[in-house]
Amino acid sequence: MISRSLPDLLKGNSAVLKCEITQLSSHDLSITIQANGVDISDNQYVDFHKASGIHSVTKHFNVPEKYWKKDQSFTCKVNQGFSSSSSSQSIGNIFVDPSVELLLIPSQDSDSQTLSCSGSGFDPQIKWLPELQISSSSTKGAITMSADGRVAVTSQLQVPRSDWQSGNVFTCQVSDKSLNTAVNKSISVCSVTPASSQIAEVYVHGPPLQQLRSKEKALMNITCLLVGHNLKDFSISWKVDNSKYFGHNVYPQQPKSHSNGTETMQSFFGVSAEDWHAYKQVSCEGKHQCSNKGYEAHISKSRDLLPPTVKIIQPTASEMSVSDIFTAVCQVSGFSPSNILVYWEENGKKLPSSRYVNGPVWKYPRSSSFSMSSKLNVSKSLDTPVYSCVVIHESSETPFRSTMKDVLAPVALSEPSVLLLQSSNELVCLAFDFTPEAINITWFRDGTSELQDYNTSEPQRGADGRFSIRSHLRLSLIDFFPGVVFTCKVTHASFTKLLNLSRPDTLEQCDFLDHIAHAEVSQDIGVETVHMAFTFLILFLISVVYGVFATMFKTK
Repeated sequence: MISRSLPDLLKGNSAVLKCEITQLSSHDLSITIQANGVDISDNQYVDFHKASGIHSVTKHFNVPEKYWKKDQSFTCKVNQGFSSSSSSQSIGNIFVDPSVELLLIPSQDSDSQTLSCSGSGFDPQIKWLPELQISSSSTKGAITMSADGRVAVTSQLQVPRSDWQSGNVFTCQVSDKSLNTAVNKSISVCSVTPASSQIAEVYVHGPPLQQLRSKEKALMNITCLLVGHNLKDFSISWKVDNSKYFGHNVYPQQPKSHSNGTETMQSFFGVSAEDWHAYKQVSCEGKHQCSNKGYEAHISKSRDLLPPTVKIIQPTASEMSVSDIFTAVCQVSGFSPSNILVYWEENGKKLPSSRYVNGPVWKYPRSSSFSMSSKLNVSKSLDTPVYSCVVIHESSETPFRSTMKDVLAPVALSEPSVLLLQSSNELVCLAFDFTPEAINITWFRDGTSELQDYNTSEPQRGADGRFSIRSHLRLSLIDFFPGVVFTCKVTHASFTKLLNLSRPDTLEQCDFLDHIAHAEVSQDIGVETVHMAFTFLILFLISVVYGVFATMFKTK
């Protein structure tokens, strides 16, 4: 068997091959090394003591440097006496160029980052680059040798976290002095950062409304918000009218992690009030340190100010009847820009934000204005407070308001007025001017049979707070028979009203049979007239023919 000798390698003798021969019985023995079937060493003779039995022997051979080639294959040849010889299995591809593998090892230590380099080849040696201040922090692993004679070496490097995050490049070099070759592999925070982690969304928000309404010439605070998956290697820069800003009024914040797996990072910039009111464009750019592409958003003072429309939608009587807590909705629409402040007041005093919920600002596609809503939770009480929805927007120096009064006042009972109307194919029962909202309408035929083929609308609240409702009953052909009585029953609180409508019992006013009779008589008269005209035409033709023949006869 032929193999490389690891102990000789560790002593500095890299090109030593070891021949191990067993099961020997001859006392006349010589061993040599062959390269591609040609002897490359002198015979080494073995002198066993004259004793019976089986013997084994190990011999070491230095391979001459001129045979250090990739295509060489080596074998051990054993000559026994002058008549027989044998060879071992060959070993080849020993003198190969070195290879390198460089990996990033997850580290629990927040102060450092561990790098691992692995090399293999004939006689590989590891070195870290740049060498400045690296050799003292690197550790070498054990040297191993595989059955094919290739050597493997490892080394780990502890890099300070600040050096790693700054984007420095670290290189592992695996060289082989015996073959005068070397191979390098480099790693940095940018080489291991996926492209998806270098993407972020950027949003920019204008000054708070309090600053816009202030008459003092102070700085206007602009907010830049980055949203991404890993923002620790991002930076935010500011520009005013495309000129990069390097002043002191920039306040960056550390990234914050959220439960949905995203991170956000903010930066605040104090632009001068003079620049803001001069409509200068303020831009913020988020950029990953490993990317050449930045993500930018910009804002400027709006020239087109659209005032908001404010409207309170009060809770219905049915909503207030089923719960002691109900909701009033303030709808704010048609405003621009989107920066807006909405809050509620009770009897002129501002309510805490825990009493209401403001929804997000949104707009329809292709729309130039924005909308939002705010919901106020109102609890029943003996008082009758006045609630106001207050909206502050830069389109006006004074707030916009919408007020609701007596929302909790007891609802006065007002009986409905009822009308029963008739059309060609339906009856309509109309109830109006009633409070509260709850009401019920049913239909009957001949006073006993309840009908189902009707449709009743929802109660509609009028400007005076009173309600109205309609119910439509469809009529089939059989319902047109005379004597049928239809009843609309309206039940409201303790009030019940019945309205009846019936068809006539006789046919005095129903002239549809007369129309049929007249139609039949007219049809008979028309048929007789056609017959008479046809008979007259035949007689006329006969007389003409007769006259012609008579004239011809007389002429002859």
